[in-house]
Amino acid sequence: MHKLRTVRIHYLYIFIGSALLSAAFLFAVQRAVALLYAHYSGKSGVFFVRLIHWVINHIGKVPCAIALFVLIFSGLFILRSQKIADDLHTVLVGTSELADKGATKEIKVLSGGELGQIAANLNRMQRIEVPNRGVVPETMEETPAVALLIRTRAIIRTLREVEEASNTDDGVEAQTLLEAASVEARSMERFLEYLIIES
Repeated sequence: MHKLRTVRIHYLYIFIGSALLSAAFLFAVQRAVALLYAHYSGKSGVFFVRLIHWVINHIGKVPCAIALFVLIFSGLFILRSQKIADDLHTVLVGTSELADKGATKEIKVLSGGELGQIAANLNRMQRIEVPNRGVVPETMEETPAVALLIRTRAIIRTLREVEEASNTDDGVEAQTLLEAASVEARSMERFLEYLIIES
């Protein structure tokens, strides 16, 4: 199933979808122009009829159809592929912050597959590295206690924010904060397991 959610498959899906939608739109435009031309064909002075005659005589039906298809296809392809481009930009910004500052906020992408996995791996790496960040080498023996203290305070702070959000009837924010607390608790659980294994 994961093989069907790659970036290559997403772009193939976008390409085929854009081509089909462009062809359908082009067919609808062709039928509408044909109906209008049949309705006004007896009135040669009408601007629409003169425009159609000029286009057919100077450009041709096939070049106009190709140009319209390419224009519509390009617009649809750019609009539809913007999500992947935004996700790539988000991952790029996150990795740049990790490389420059050693820390970044949680990387959230809309795509699944490879991009989603990269973002999840970067977020997991960030959570693993946070307990050891900012601790001087002389106090490395205090790292487990400091890390647990930081994580416990983060969970308590998040639960306080959940309580405040529930008092203001903001269910969406409360749900988001609960998910953040759950992630923090799972991370602390993994860290405790690591300490138990190491000891």
